[in-house]
Amino acid sequence: MAFARPWHKWYDPGVPSTCYYPKTTMKDEFIKWVRIQPDKPYILCDDQIITYQEANHQAKKLANALLDLGVKRGDRVSLVIPNIPTFVIAAQAIMKIGAILVALNPLYTEAELTYQFTDSGAETVIVFSPVAQKILNVMRAGKTRLKKLIVLQIPGKEVELEKADDIYDYRSLLESASDLEPEIHLNNEDTVILQYTGGTTGVPKGCRLTNANFVAFYTVFIEWCKAFFKPEELRTLCTVPLYHIYGFNMQINANLASGGTMILVPEVTPDNVLKAINEHLPTYWPAVPALIQMLNQHPELPNSRANSIQFLLSGSAPLPVEAMKYFEKVTGSTIIEGFGGSETTNGIMVNPKGKSKPGSVGILFPDNDLKIVDIESKTKEMPIGEPGELLLKGPLIIKEYWENPEETANAIKDGWFHTGDIAYVDEDHYVFIVGRTKDMIISSGFNVYPRDIDEVLYTHPKILDAGTIGVPDPIRGESIKSFVVLRAGESLTEAEVIEFCRESLAAYKVPRYIEFLEDIPRTNMKKVDHKALRELERVRRESN
Repeated sequence: MAFARPWHKWYDPGVPSTCYYPKTTMKDEFIKWVRIQPDKPYILCDDQIITYQEANHQAKKLANALLDLGVKRGDRVSLVIPNIPTFVIAAQAIMKIGAILVALNPLYTEAELTYQFTDSGAETVIVFSPVAQKILNVMRAGKTRLKKLIVLQIPGKEVELEKADDIYDYRSLLESASDLEPEIHLNNEDTVILQYTGGTTGVPKGCRLTNANFVAFYTVFIEWCKAFFKPEELRTLCTVPLYHIYGFNMQINANLASGGTMILVPEVTPDNVLKAINEHLPTYWPAVPALIQMLNQHPELPNSRANSIQFLLSGSAPLPVEAMKYFEKVTGSTIIEGFGGSETTNGIMVNPKGKSKPGSVGILFPDNDLKIVDIESKTKEMPIGEPGELLLKGPLIIKEYWENPEETANAIKDGWFHTGDIAYVDEDHYVFIVGRTKDMIISSGFNVYPRDIDEVLYTHPKILDAGTIGVPDPIRGESIKSFVVLRAGESLTEAEVIEFCRESLAAYKVPRYIEFLEDIPRTNMKKVDHKALRELERVRRESN
């Protein structure tokens, strides 16, 4: 898909405007690195070191164990496992036999799990012991197609389950399985994973991500990264949940771009993250803004070895500009923001090193295209600087949702994916995300975007966190309300916060109401949970 676009001129030297995408598979890419560098560490987790050869050995045994259990190419196999080595090895095993991975959040409720097991049609699930009983309850309820439960017992967290023919011990299966490479031919268009959307605008939908999508991603990713570090020095700090597309793609798949090493942090706390950084010296860290901000508050950050991180990618939510500046000043690392989602194989745009713009999610990767259209008709292209809905097109876009033609038709039209994100491009065609269509506030006829207000609030030296929503107003339609968390030991009044906002915001954007909270509710990916804030406000109003 060779075409010239205005943003190509801002690419770092050496980044091509179009790429060649080999017709290969993720399975073959992993095997390639096993052959080239069998003894190189593939996974580091605390004191555990697993080489490419050892990871492949375990993955082959699990792959054959799954085949022995009757799992076939195209069958859906679910993983309900946190960021531990078994997740990565099990994912490679599933890809070896052409089954489709369905990775789910271990914290999901039984109702949430039931929906996604039902929708995907998964019959086999691999689960770690602390949540095994919950999965067994779902299987025994008989509302899904689950037939086989494989339990990974965690030392110190073992669970006693009923004895049954459909419950298997993970390690026992591996012990008795063959370690030969399964002779199953796969192709570039095979589905690798069903990645379920967050369901913030309705029920979750399964995005069919193929080998072609992932190969396209890591092809452009490694070209982009050459400006930041040598590809052969890729060491990925893995703090994003692997069951999320951001974690799966930016950690497992990005790591395969040049045969790098993954540094897993099973329990993500600021202390544990700094410990992993100091011990393993990562060069690349895909992070979420909330964790960056927590490290900024850690007294040991200035004394840490975080300067090993040459490329810190911030995604999933906006990173306050002040937080970015502080981390870079203290560590010397380079932070760039990017953008993507489940439907775009996660990463589809990011800032280049040479011309990075704080507050922007950057410019598109090679071979991808965008449009900003009006929110009402979604047909009129908006001029430079004017916000509208972001539409995307290219090799990173999914072709369809899993067995959901209606939602596919709503979201993907003539190859253009309608993101639901409100954005604008500046004169250099850098993209700025200002909100979600569902979160936009319409006050007295003006469109107001929560991020505009939150960015101002973050600059106040006494404010630690903030989130903004629209609340019903009989005259304006909606008024603006901001929820604010103060730094420890600080105090502010509602009037003082409003007056601070007046100094930097147009009158129609200034919050009318301020409420102080101890914490801002966030999603599992640490985004401000506007839905939860709106529910909190609804309860407040009904109680009054």
